[in-house]
Amino acid sequence: MILFQPVQVGSLTLKNRIVMPALHHNYTPGGMVNEKLIRYYEARARGGAGLIIIGGCSVDQAGGGPQMIGLHDDKFIPGLEQLTGTIKDAGAQIAAQLYQAGRYTHRALTGVEPLAPSAIPSRLFRDTPREMTAEDIEGVIEGFATAALRAKKAGFDAVEVIASAGYLICQFLSPVTNIREDHYGGSFDNRSRFGVEVLRRVREKVGNDFTVLVRLSGHDFIPEGNTNTEAAQFAALLEEAGADGFNVTGGWHESRIPQITGHLPRGGYAYLARGIKEAVGVPVIAGNRINDPATAEQILIAGFADLISMGRALIADPDMPRKTLSGEGQIRRCIACNQGCLDSVFTMEEVFCAVNAHAGKESEVELTPAANPKKVLVVGAGPAGLEASLTAARRGHRVTLWEKGPRAGGQLHYASRPPGKGEFITLLDYYGPALAAAGVETVFNHEATADKVIEYGADAVIIATGARPAPPPFPVDEAAADKVVSAFDILSGKAIPGKEVVVAGGGSVGCETALTIASLGTIDAEALRFLMEYEAETPETLQRLLTRGTRKVVIVEVLDKIGRDFGITTRWIVQGGLRRLGVEVITGAKILEVKEDHVVIEKKGASEEGGPERMQLPADTVVVAVGAKSVGGTLYEELQDKVPLLHRIGDAAKPRKLTEAIREGFTVGRELE
Repeated sequence: MILFQPVQVGSLTLKNRIVMPALHHNYTPGGMVNEKLIRYYEARARGGAGLIIIGGCSVDQAGGGPQMIGLHDDKFIPGLEQLTGTIKDAGAQIAAQLYQAGRYTHRALTGVEPLAPSAIPSRLFRDTPREMTAEDIEGVIEGFATAALRAKKAGFDAVEVIASAGYLICQFLSPVTNIREDHYGGSFDNRSRFGVEVLRRVREKVGNDFTVLVRLSGHDFIPEGNTNTEAAQFAALLEEAGADGFNVTGGWHESRIPQITGHLPRGGYAYLARGIKEAVGVPVIAGNRINDPATAEQILIAGFADLISMGRALIADPDMPRKTLSGEGQIRRCIACNQGCLDSVFTMEEVFCAVNAHAGKESEVELTPAANPKKVLVVGAGPAGLEASLTAARRGHRVTLWEKGPRAGGQLHYASRPPGKGEFITLLDYYGPALAAAGVETVFNHEATADKVIEYGADAVIIATGARPAPPPFPVDEAAADKVVSAFDILSGKAIPGKEVVVAGGGSVGCETALTIASLGTIDAEALRFLMEYEAETPETLQRLLTRGTRKVVIVEVLDKIGRDFGITTRWIVQGGLRRLGVEVITGAKILEVKEDHVVIEKKGASEEGGPERMQLPADTVVVAVGAKSVGGTLYEELQDKVPLLHRIGDAAKPRKLTEAIREGFTVGRELE
């Protein structure tokens, strides 16, 4: 594979073309490197990544944050030296990303006034920065250069200057955020000047024997902002100023186009790297939603890039490079959910991984062989049961897994159906072979009863029987009974919705089920490509075919807002999808009853007097998405004091998200003794 061929980047020879990009983790209070960060990155280095880029690393106090890795003072060097030494000993090379956020700086966290090319409010934090003076500009440029030299002294193999995601260099380059009238504003060359001067100063400071990369926004995806054309022009200027390579990504944090969720196809922004590669003569790294070695290889074969950036893919499975090269072991792919990674960054929590409960816990948790291997019975092959079985078996326990149905996965089969969620089902590609390799005996079509469990004689029993949809909390006329279905019935294909659909519940399940229904009748990617390639339809017609299906969908939600249980980084995507697909949303309303051909609702504040008003909505199908109820409570109660050890995990304990299910499965599996 090209992916595992060595490559030269500046003065650096990498053993393969897999790059772990800089990802913020909130692991380093006060900016100090600690054991948590070191062991986390050591695992990725031992897993086979060629280059690991850490960061962002603050080049000054004004543009960083209290949890950013520090590079703006010599006091950080000892910890950084320990990190670089560990990573190199583990087989990877290491770079530091030089970070200055500009108007994206959070004043409440830094205690310092944000600086930016112009005093235009941040769309992230609603804070207005101070326009940088000539002295400010010189100070920040020198800050970048001094931090780069500090990184070199600390043992890093390279530095990466961040000119992506809407941070300070992007803000200078963009006409949207730079309205200066001096020689740093106005023309494209003037707006490029700041970034070019940063690169030139960094190169002067570290010398020609040290690799300097640029993390580049290949397209801002901001109205009136820079496109791939301008990004390529900027890259050419930066190469001339001393850049040895470009790590290309897409979008700013405020862009209204998905960048890393499952709505973006695997490798969907590789074309941005191609645009940069065609403009420069140094290596280019492609990134965004590349979670699979086969996808990475195809990008390299196509000539879009020279290296591949795989960030969350290596959070999910740090051993992915080693497994791919050796052909041993099943890869656990990132499912692009954002639940533990990007959501945590924006809520100031430590990053974790929905599918890899060990990520970020490497310094705290070691999976050691069980001192007294037990006979373990796990009941339920949903995510919690699968993870509990695998973790326990890998520690040497003798594990049997009973599943009531004919297949493993539980709610993964439903969760993977809505738009952008297809990656969820790949978890089964991992668990199936992994369980077999670990020696887990899996028995399908086997319903557990208390008598059967007791007769089996396990030393430990883990109840992971999941949850079922909650029943409708409103009366249903007998004539309408067959028209009321659960969200799972729709997502599984068991029920086919009619033309007029009312979804009861505007939480994540209700919203995503509504999207699934509203998408019925829209054209797929293959048809769209055909029609575009042969210019068979106008762009306006194609847009209509993409966004108007064959069902009319209405969501009725009792709260004042929908999607409250979505993560902060995905809620806006789902809400935008509902708007595009024409889904009507009625909030502050409850369903009173379901009749044969309509639904009666009561909406607060809708009458002329400001009180509640009853309304009728036509409905061929009513989809109930009002939560879930745990399954297996009776079995759990019946087994109390009847088996030596008894645990209840995942939705069987309390309906929640996938990430809690997997973490609880991991925890019970590693704690069994």
